[in-house]
Amino acid sequence: MQSLDEYLDAYGGHLAKKCRDRLRPLHDPQGEPHPRVKELLRTPFPAQAHVITGAAKLLERNKTAFLICEMGTGKSLMGIGTVHAHANGKPYRVLVFCPGQLVGKWQREIRETLPGVTTEAITNWKEAVALLDKKSTASMCGEWYVIARDRAKLGAKWKPAVVRARRRVKTESGLKVTREVSTCPTCGRAVADDDGMLLPLEVLERKPTYCSKCQGPLWTFTGELRRWAPATFIHKKLKGFFDYLICDELHEEKSQTSAQANALGSLAAACKRTIALTGTLLGGYSEHVRPLLFRLSPRSVVQEGFDWSDAMKFAERYGRIKTVIREKEAGDGPRNRQSKGSSSSKTRSIEPGILPGLFGNHLLDKAVFLQLEQVATRLPKLQEELVPVAMEGAQAQAYKDLEEDMLAAVRTLVQRGNRQLLGSMVNSLLYYEDTCYAAWDPLGYYEGDRDGEGAFITVHVPTKLSADTIYPKEQALLDLVRKEKQAGRQCWVYVQITEKHGLLERLRSLLDRHGLKVGVLKANVELAKREEWIAKNGKDVDVVLSHPKLVETGLDLFDKGGNHNFCTLIFYQTGYNLFTLRQASRRSWRIGQEKECKVVYLYYAGTMQERAMGLMGRKLAAAEAIDGKFSTEGLAAAAEDEGSLAMIMAKNLMDKLDEDPALAWAKTGATQGAIEESEEAMKKLVKKFPKNAAKPEVTRAAKAEPVAKEPEILPFVKPEPKAEPQVGMSNLAARLAKIRLGRQLMAAK
Repeated sequence: MQSLDEYLDAYGGHLAKKCRDRLRPLHDPQGEPHPRVKELLRTPFPAQAHVITGAAKLLERNKTAFLICEMGTGKSLMGIGTVHAHANGKPYRVLVFCPGQLVGKWQREIRETLPGVTTEAITNWKEAVALLDKKSTASMCGEWYVIARDRAKLGAKWKPAVVRARRRVKTESGLKVTREVSTCPTCGRAVADDDGMLLPLEVLERKPTYCSKCQGPLWTFTGELRRWAPATFIHKKLKGFFDYLICDELHEEKSQTSAQANALGSLAAACKRTIALTGTLLGGYSEHVRPLLFRLSPRSVVQEGFDWSDAMKFAERYGRIKTVIREKEAGDGPRNRQSKGSSSSKTRSIEPGILPGLFGNHLLDKAVFLQLEQVATRLPKLQEELVPVAMEGAQAQAYKDLEEDMLAAVRTLVQRGNRQLLGSMVNSLLYYEDTCYAAWDPLGYYEGDRDGEGAFITVHVPTKLSADTIYPKEQALLDLVRKEKQAGRQCWVYVQITEKHGLLERLRSLLDRHGLKVGVLKANVELAKREEWIAKNGKDVDVVLSHPKLVETGLDLFDKGGNHNFCTLIFYQTGYNLFTLRQASRRSWRIGQEKECKVVYLYYAGTMQERAMGLMGRKLAAAEAIDGKFSTEGLAAAAEDEGSLAMIMAKNLMDKLDEDPALAWAKTGATQGAIEESEEAMKKLVKKFPKNAAKPEVTRAAKAEPVAKEPEILPFVKPEPKAEPQVGMSNLAARLAKIRLGRQLMAAK
């Protein structure tokens, strides 16, 4: 056996039997669902009913239940049903904490699901204060309150409070200079981050910051708005008022310090029980789950000895740590009277990477997992296609010139310990080929600091090509949308660069000139009105352009009444945010969808876009391993991740290491029908090996009657690594087909 997958294929059934014998689950899906499920106005699917039952039982022993359910499985219905089942006929009060665009949707779904309940939206702090009048009275029915997460955090206005003073500081090049900098009003120290880098005023304006030395506040209230943050008010004055808190899109509250995440922590502390809903819990870091565990279910992490500030300690056990040791040559060290000294410094940082022990120790006993295929067995086919596009001549030469200049400069700077050009290199190589028609600002770096002390060094000025040319990826997009229109299918196109270089307007104009009706969803459409915007404009267009973050959470891109159905989603640009990609790619493939769904990823071959697609596939496999979809590649990717996507792409470019996107995405298990050859190979293999045939790799034959004696389960021994030959598309198809066939045969047995 060459992999963990083969080992589980051979012995998985018997291992599962032993687990069932030794572990006693709170709820067995073979049993009956909770009797209160029958009272719901909307009849849940059997799998949804069992999730509701399991979560309700989980709330009997835990304060928090995590529902980690794939996008489109009906998390809102299951969250509502869990409250109804756990309350078991008693009156209750519920607070729903959700994205702003979903407030109306939550209220509608509550009324459509539960009989005899009331719903109310909390839109400002005054409405939260008004709840004090109800504090002394018991609820008479199910009372539901919905608050937008961006409203829950809004308190009084603040501003940075620092003192400008002259201090002697060290620049990036190591020189010590005297200059005017921001200092802490409490201790007088220059304001800097944990690495000693000076923080400019624009950074301090983003969020309230505290001095790294004395922990004194570097901000103050302005006095313009005197108001409570609703979450803070509920925590201080209405503790115990709500029986349940439902947190929708939990993964967006993973930050340790953001105001929105702190609002969630305040609300969870004020409510008796919490139901946390998400389809994408992790994005590659163990740190994504640690703050959530402390805020919502801290018992297991506290019992293991972790404190709130133990981010590094937690990552050492369940993630990956990068340690950089810098040593100065003896000649550069301090000079003693009769000798030369030396010095060294060590910095540690949390890197992407997750060990599977995190799943067993901190998630398995407090989470319910559900995949979309387990809910609706008759879901339409989902086809994910990776479409590489070759650049045209002038475009390819301009990209090559950009890559060579940026790569040479980055290598030189990295040798000096300067990484300031890495981000600029990654972004320019990701997006220049899509906007080569526009004028770009010179790309380069500052020799020294930006505050007037160092000069800007120009590395490359990207070539401005003709704006009249239709470039290859634009043509591929045009052809695809026209083809889908002829088939009676609407398209939704995701674009990352929506404001700069005029890309959004260029694509809109291109599609419009070729007879297509185009809609553009922009960020100026308010959160609460985006669902209404889609319903109003969706029926009259062939294609809509938008940034993926505008629709990534909670919005369905099809209407069950037939008003619109954007069943083809096209990523014109993907970026490198895994949370956004996973959420946005499932806006159409959901319960109630009747048409076959497509997700198409367009990228230029041989560019940074191709590297991003390959690395995104690897990241997706790692994230799925913690969401309940296990595979050898996923577990390996989770444990052996090498850094953030941007940094990995930069490193791969410098080392000329490429990840084949097709192979990387095939490992995720999410690509259903992504490669048509695999489906044809699958059909041929199924004909050759019928369902009741013995699997070729297993020597025992499949029998209808139970086996009298269980075969011995041999220990899995990881084979010695060996070089694999290059795998072509036809070999990949056969490999995928064999994996699927093996799983079908195991299910038949």
